[in-house]
Amino acid sequence: MHQAVALSLSAIMANSIVSSNEYLKKDFVDFKLVIPLAVFASLGAVAGSNISQYIPAGYLKIVFSVFLLYTIYSLLKKKENESASTAAGREPSLPLVCLIAFLAGVVSSLTGVGGGILLIPAIFLVLNYSIHVARGSSAFTIGIIATAGSVVYLISGILTVEYVGVTMLGMMAGAWFGGWTGVKAKSMVVRYIFAVVLFYLAARMFYEGVN
Repeated sequence: MHQAVALSLSAIMANSIVSSNEYLKKDFVDFKLVIPLAVFASLGAVAGSNISQYIPAGYLKIVFSVFLLYTIYSLLKKKENESASTAAGREPSLPLVCLIAFLAGVVSSLTGVGGGILLIPAIFLVLNYSIHVARGSSAFTIGIIATAGSVVYLISGILTVEYVGVTMLGMMAGAWFGGWTGVKAKSMVVRYIFAVVLFYLAARMFYEGVN
């Protein structure tokens, strides 16, 4: 199990490095967001793992699936002002960023979903960045967290080096194609694709919660 987690983290790290490179070329990564997101999402994940035993998993998944459906509605309904929100580098509200990151970490740890699933809509809907900046900053943030985890597993000897190369090569190829097409796709197209992913996740969470 530990080896599977270590390999998964190394794959996420490779994915982030390659896809973030494409986002960086288009200035779709806001470094004023990345650091607080990475730090407080990690703290939230630790907090979530500590309180998970006190919250019924089924009930939590049902509530989360309803929340995802609302997120889909908001994601598709919101009108985006590209000229005001596409460019990275503006001053975000630091307390709000830290709160969002911490809550995303908690929920991610409690439900087992990836942090990017939560960070992207939060950056887009709450912080009012473009969907492209939300994706780029989220990918970079997740990469930092995954890299830190991979280093820990590597030092401890759990990460199996002979399998890492093959895993990372496959992820890097997919990440390059995803990042390349992602930066060229129109904002609304990206939002519809992401909405489909969220709907699948909501349906799966609801099914698991009921059963």
